[in-house]
Amino acid sequence: MIYKVLIRTILIGTFFQICGPVIAQNENSLKWESIDGISIPIPPSEHPRLYLRAKDIPDLKKRISNPKLQSIWNELVKMSEEESVDDGKVKGWRDYVKQQGVTVRSELNAIRYLTTGKKVFGRQAIKDILTKMQKSDWPHVQDIARAFGRMMVSGAIVYDWCHDLLTENEKQAFIAEFLRMAKRLECGYPPVKQSSVTGHSSEWMIMRDLLSASIAIYDEFPEMYHLAAGRFFREHLPVRNWFYPGEAYHQGAGYSKVRQAADLYPLWIFDRMGAGNVYNPSQQYIPYHHIYSRRPDGQFLASGDVNYSQGKPTSMALVGLLSGSYYKDEYVNNEYLKRPNIDSRDKLFEFLWKDTELGKKTPSDLPLTKYFGAPYGWMIARTGWNKKSVIAEMKINEYQFNNHQHLDAGAFQIYYKGPLAIDSGIYSGSSGGYNSDHNKNYFKRSIAHNSLLIYDPNETFKSSSYGGSRRTPFAANDGGQRMPGDGWSPPVTLKDLLTKGYKTGEILAREFGPDLLSPDYSYLKGDITKAYSKKVKEVKRSFTFLNLKNDTIPAVFIVFDKVVSSNPSFQKTWLLHSIEKPKISNNETTLSLTENGYTGKLVNTTLIPELDDLEIKSVGGPGKDFWVRGTNYNNTPTKRPDIANERGAWRIEVTPKTDTQENYFLNVMQIMDNDNNTHLSVKKIDGEHILGIQIQDRIVCFNKWFQSMDQPFSFSIQENKSYKILLTDLKPGHWQIIKDNEMFKTSNTVNEDGTLYFEGTGGNYKLIKK
Repeated sequence: MIYKVLIRTILIGTFFQICGPVIAQNENSLKWESIDGISIPIPPSEHPRLYLRAKDIPDLKKRISNPKLQSIWNELVKMSEEESVDDGKVKGWRDYVKQQGVTVRSELNAIRYLTTGKKVFGRQAIKDILTKMQKSDWPHVQDIARAFGRMMVSGAIVYDWCHDLLTENEKQAFIAEFLRMAKRLECGYPPVKQSSVTGHSSEWMIMRDLLSASIAIYDEFPEMYHLAAGRFFREHLPVRNWFYPGEAYHQGAGYSKVRQAADLYPLWIFDRMGAGNVYNPSQQYIPYHHIYSRRPDGQFLASGDVNYSQGKPTSMALVGLLSGSYYKDEYVNNEYLKRPNIDSRDKLFEFLWKDTELGKKTPSDLPLTKYFGAPYGWMIARTGWNKKSVIAEMKINEYQFNNHQHLDAGAFQIYYKGPLAIDSGIYSGSSGGYNSDHNKNYFKRSIAHNSLLIYDPNETFKSSSYGGSRRTPFAANDGGQRMPGDGWSPPVTLKDLLTKGYKTGEILAREFGPDLLSPDYSYLKGDITKAYSKKVKEVKRSFTFLNLKNDTIPAVFIVFDKVVSSNPSFQKTWLLHSIEKPKISNNETTLSLTENGYTGKLVNTTLIPELDDLEIKSVGGPGKDFWVRGTNYNNTPTKRPDIANERGAWRIEVTPKTDTQENYFLNVMQIMDNDNNTHLSVKKIDGEHILGIQIQDRIVCFNKWFQSMDQPFSFSIQENKSYKILLTDLKPGHWQIIKDNEMFKTSNTVNEDGTLYFEGTGGNYKLIKK
C-alpha cells in the first residue's frame, strides 16, 4: 500500500517534479508588524518598492532592449501615443479603463526615469498623471470602480518610482486623489464592503489597486496600507490558502481565470516588496484545472456563468503569464503562449514580469486523469490530448461558493468530437445577465445540469440578499439543490464558508489506475445530501469512467445513484442534457451530434429503474429549451453568437413510475462516432450484496445500497473470456478472491478508497475479507 501511494505521488505529480514550486524567500530585513491583530509585512523605507526594487533596475534596462519583449514595449509606446476621445457620451467601464495616452505615457516615463536617471522624464510623469487623476471623474456606470482602480495603479507607479522628485505639495495632492478614488471603489474606503471569498472585492480593487497605491504612499500615509493589507491578510489570504490545495477555482470557466489573475497580483507585489510568496505554494497548480478541461476545439468545458464562443481558443493569457513566469511552470506558460492577448490594463505587467527564457510544454505527458481535492471533489478523466479524446468531468462539490458557481453538485459532462452531455443554458443575452430570469431560474440551477432533482411541491427558493425576502420566493422551484448562505449570498470570509451552511458534499472515495499515467478506470464517489434541503435524507452518486483504449468505442461512463427522500411522493429525476434532440427506445437514449462539424455520439442504457418501472421522456425544442415546470426561461445571445448552440435545447428526464422513499439509478453511457450504428451489449450483474455491469472486457461492481462492505459476497461472469474487474465499496484491508471454489488470489490490499482491480476470466467469484 505504501509503495502504491508513493508511485501515485510520483506519477500524478509528474509536473510537480518537473517544474516544482519556485518560491521566493522572505528578505531578512523586511519587517512584519501586528496591525489591528493581524501580522502584515511593512514596506521597506526606500523607493522603488512597488512591483520592483533597486536591485531590479539593471534587469529593467535590459528588458527595454530585449528582442523578446520588443513587440510588447512597442505596443506600450503605441498605446501611449493614442489619446482617448471624449465625445460627451456615457460609455461602459471598459472604455474608461482602457489604457492609452497619458496613463501609459506616464508609466513609461517613470520607467525611463528609473533606467536613465534623467529627471525630465520623472517630472513629466508626475505632472501628467497628477493632472490626469485630478480631472478623472467618470459617470456612475456599472463596474466603473475598475477604471478608478486602474488609474490608482498608474498614479502609484509614478509616485513610487519618481518619489525623490516629488514636492511635499505634490505628495499631498496624490494622496488626496488616491483617497477620493478609493471611495469610489465597490469595497469602499475603509475597504470593508462585499466578500473576500468571491465577488468584485475579490478581484483587483483590493488585491492590486488599493495595495499598489498604499505601498507607494506608505511613508506619508500608512493608514491606507494598514487597511488594504490588513484586509488581505485577515480575509483574502486565509480562504485562498484553504482552497488552493484543491488545485482548482470555483467561479467557472468564464470567471475563474479572472479571479485567479487577481489573486496573482499580491503574489508578485509582496514578493517584489521582499515578503516572498505569501500564498500556499499549491497556488501554482490552480491553472491545471483549465489545462485538463480544455477541449480539442480550444474551448473549455462549460462551468459556472459562461458565454460560449467558437473559433479562437479560450484565452488564459494573464493567468498563464503571471503564474507561469513566477513559478517557472512550462505547462502553465504554454497556456499564455497559446494566445498571448494581454489586455491593455495588464500590458505593463507583461513587460515587467514576463520570463523571456521560460519554455513551454504541452500537456501530452501529463496523467490522463486528475483529481481536484477538497473543497471541490472534482475529477476530469481523458482518453488523450488530441482531437479524438474523450473528456469526462465529474463533480461532487464539497463546498458551494455561490456568485458565479452553479448549483451542480453531482453533475457530469462528456465531450467527444463535440459536447455530448452538456451544461445547459447561457450567462448573458436577451434575458439579461447576473440574476436575470434565465440566470436565477434555470442556468445556475440544478435543472440545467446532468444532476438529480427531487421535487417537493411546497419547497420555496428564497433570498433576502437580492431584493427579495426570506418569505417570498426569489426563484422557481426546479426540484434541485438549495441556495446556500442567506439565499444565495456568497460567504464573506472563510469562517462564513465553514460555519454558515455552504458545506454541500463529502468525498467518499476516489481512485484511478492501475496505470496512473494512462488509467483503465477513473472512479469518484460522493455524498451530496447536504446540497439539498430537508426534502432528502440521503443522496449519493458514484461515477466510473472506463478508458477502453480503442477507436470504435473509446470510453464508457457509468453513473450509479442512491436517492432517499423524506416523502415517498417527491418525484426523483435523473437528468441528461444535449444540444440535439435525443432518441429514446425502451431503456436506451441516443444523443448524436450532426451539426457544426461535431460528429460524436453517446448511447445511454438505463439499467435501473428497470423497464417495468421506468419512464424516460425528452424535454426541449423551440419554446421548451429552458423549461422549468410550465415556464420557459428563454435566453438568446445578443452580443456573442452561440454558433454551435452549446447552450443546448434538450434533455431527457429519467424517473421511476412508482413512488417510493428510496430509489436507485444506474446508467451506462457509451461514447462513439455518430456514424457507428452498433454499440456494446450492456449486462447487469445482480448479486446478493452487489450490483454491477458487464460491458466488453470490463466488469464494474458496486454495493447495492452504497454501503462499505466487509462481509463475503459473490458474483458470476458467464462468458469465458478475459475481463478487467473493478470492485468498489469495499472496506479497507486484505481480501481473498476465490474463483470456482478454488483460491484465485490470496491477499489483495484495499486502500481507504475501497477499490479492488484485477484481471480474471468467466466463472463464479467469491470475495472474503481476511
